[in-house]
Amino acid sequence: MEALTGWVHTAWAAFTAIGVIAFAISGALLAIQRRMDVVGMAGLAVATATGGGMARDVLIGATPVAALTEWWMLAAALGGALLVFLLHRWMERLDKPVLVFDAIGLGVFVVDGTSKAMQHDVGPVGAAFVGMLTGIGGGILRDVLANDVPAVFRRESRLYLLPALFGSSAAALAIWLGVGHWWLMAIIAALVCALRITSELLRWRAPALSTEAIGTIRS
Repeated sequence: MEALTGWVHTAWAAFTAIGVIAFAISGALLAIQRRMDVVGMAGLAVATATGGGMARDVLIGATPVAALTEWWMLAAALGGALLVFLLHRWMERLDKPVLVFDAIGLGVFVVDGTSKAMQHDVGPVGAAFVGMLTGIGGGILRDVLANDVPAVFRRESRLYLLPALFGSSAAALAIWLGVGHWWLMAIIAALVCALRITSELLRWRAPALSTEAIGTIRS
């Protein structure tokens, strides 16, 4: 049993690292699009990779935040920025792999954020919100720093916030009911990942007002 627990912990840490690097890559790529220098690339990469976790820890009072105490997170984020800096001319070929890694990171961060919130005596509703914010917070911070409307709020964006909310709500409910076993948390994370990737493949979007309707309201 101890060997199994150790294996699970190692696998979860690996997936978390993949998510950190994927989020960092998305931040560095946006920095290139906004014509930032290498400092801007590193800053946006770190903000994207650690922003959600820092927001989570501040909200639940888990200070100092994990991003400041676990050095590997900063190293992984900077590694993602360095990868983009060195290979930016070939990054278009990495769109699909980055999407997969990003989806994995979203699922892991959402479940991990919800679980950590529950461990700090946050109720299930609050924990679901914290878990969702853990998954999407870095992307929101990235877009705000780049002077963009956050991607999760754009009408043309694929589903991102909704899979995160689904996963955090399911994880919070499972833990509240006392069935938050590691294998169930892994299933929930996998479902979030699958829903995120499926929304991209099938072009799912949240309902939005048509352009004509918006023009009518303004007039």
